[in-house]
Amino acid sequence: MNMYAKQTSCVLNEDHLSGLPDDILIHILSLLPLKDAVKGICNASRRFHKLWPFIHTLNFDQCMFPEHDCNYYLEASRPDYDERFLHSVRHVLLRSKSPTIHKFCLKFHFRLSYSFWQRISNSTDIRLYDFLRSEKRMANEIGTWIQFALNKNLEVLDLSFSEHRIVGPQALYDLPNCVLSSPHLVELRLTHCTINAKKKSKLKSLKTLYLNNVVLMGQSMDYILSGCPMLEELTLQFCYGHIRVVVLNSNLKTLKLDIGWSRKRIYVSCPTLLSLDVSGAVDVLDIANVASIAEVSVKCNLIFDFDVSKDYQGIRMLLQTFTGTKTLNLCSWFALVFSAWQLKNLPSPTFSCKSLHLKSDFMIWNLPGILNLLKHCPCLENLTIEITSPHNKFTSHKQLSWYRLYKFDADEYWNMVDAPVQCLIDHLKTVEVAGFVEKHLVIQFLEYLLRHSMVLKKMKILAEKQTAKYYEERLLNIPKASASAAVLFY
Repeated sequence: MNMYAKQTSCVLNEDHLSGLPDDILIHILSLLPLKDAVKGICNASRRFHKLWPFIHTLNFDQCMFPEHDCNYYLEASRPDYDERFLHSVRHVLLRSKSPTIHKFCLKFHFRLSYSFWQRISNSTDIRLYDFLRSEKRMANEIGTWIQFALNKNLEVLDLSFSEHRIVGPQALYDLPNCVLSSPHLVELRLTHCTINAKKKSKLKSLKTLYLNNVVLMGQSMDYILSGCPMLEELTLQFCYGHIRVVVLNSNLKTLKLDIGWSRKRIYVSCPTLLSLDVSGAVDVLDIANVASIAEVSVKCNLIFDFDVSKDYQGIRMLLQTFTGTKTLNLCSWFALVFSAWQLKNLPSPTFSCKSLHLKSDFMIWNLPGILNLLKHCPCLENLTIEITSPHNKFTSHKQLSWYRLYKFDADEYWNMVDAPVQCLIDHLKTVEVAGFVEKHLVIQFLEYLLRHSMVLKKMKILAEKQTAKYYEERLLNIPKASASAAVLFY
């Protein structure tokens, strides 16, 4: 018996728990992984046999099922389901007596591969009839499981269906319409499925929505959001289809968009939004009506020609939307943008942020952009720089061609900066640096900060032991503008 099984057996030992009321015991059983709870119950008293059907958390994870081979079912060339797992799900649901279910989680290898082939070929191969029937029967049964949980005033629904390497997103499981009409759902998490909403949703209690690799057919996104008045947190990760996040008179506070591949346009409008996190590649990032936003993280590359004036206006208008945010997170691509503007003497927006987190590969053409950013963050108090690898899969040679027109000595760049930078004089208190810090351009930048940051209190550097030793020799003895500035290595 392994350690966890021993702990489970101990938890279910009647000598320890016999004095507790039934509702507390049911709550304890609901916190245990389902397979461990049921296994432990088999060795417990008759009282536990009567109580376990009342557990209010049902977590069915096929990959955690004993002796289940995930690779076999992921690569199967025909509909093939683990009957032992299916029997376990059916048994638990059949025995369930709880009047309410708090959480229903299903992680299952399922896709509609043959139904997809039938649709695109517009014909039915009699040899595949059994496969088609098997898929349809399994899809219908999954729908009955979901409906069973929803009928019990379900609050948290988590569905994850495995991706198949052979077929595309068109073969994913079709989410039953009843899910979008559940008034009790507070949290909805969906992975690898298709949503084809035809009308406004009725998710009046929903606060958290997480969609990962979900196909959004037609105007499904609009229909979903229009029926979620209580939604506070929305995450869209690698989703297919039309993405338009328009939320009016809502409670939405946090929006995370992980685009994953190039898109033509992403449109966001939400007056109550406080935190926005966008990553990926997109032609146009259209963000409006976000006056309340306090934290912005943009880790995406916009398809952008540095020599075209209309692109300059578009990016400047986008950044202008974030000028009031208190925390700003930008990727290396934006350092290139600010470099282009600095070298071309183009005006940049001024930010009121107090914290700036910048990811940069710290190549020569990033230096003017970093300086430009510091100039346009006059209230900056906390600067965090994550030094990344110089390889950037989103940045094309065409986008970098502009920098060859401008020549300067990178080793002397920070020594040539003579104009004062406002945030270094009045506000910058902490600097943190991590990543590929061994680059010589990085240490030159840190020397510049130490010589000019007049109220600096702490500079923290995450570096390997050998690199830290070299930094100590260079930084600890350098003349500092702030007498209280401490340089720390960790």
